[in-house]
Amino acid sequence: MTANFIRALAVKSLDIPDKKRCPDKAEFDLVTVDDYSVARLILAPGWRWSESAKPTELTDFCEHNHLGYCVSGSLEIQTSDGVRSTIRAHDTYALPPGHDEWVVGSEPFVAIEFLGTASFGRPRSRGSHALI
Repeated sequence: MTANFIRALAVKSLDIPDKKRCPDKAEFDLVTVDDYSVARLILAPGWRWSESAKPTELTDFCEHNHLGYCVSGSLEIQTSDGVRSTIRAHDTYALPPGHDEWVVGSEPFVAIEFLGTASFGRPRSRGSHALI
């Protein structure tokens, strides 16, 4: 496991993001604190990675790593090898690359993510994890 070091106090609000991206049926509010990127994801009902993001990502599955906390809503995950799981409010989650995901129900999926967030919503990011 990699050691993480924080060098200085840093506080930022996701309500005043450093960067905001609004791809199809989604909003990503991104901030950088110290050397870390944090994002708030708001995925609208009807959002599905394979329909909303795949056309710009140009990969068969989402190739991002995800480490996050679900604030509200529900998201179904299916890995490339067919394993399925559902993320619900107050769940924490870790997802490896190689998955499809979609919002379940009529409520937006809202989550805070701490890994792989910098390239969210950027066309053809292919899971790259650069600074925002």
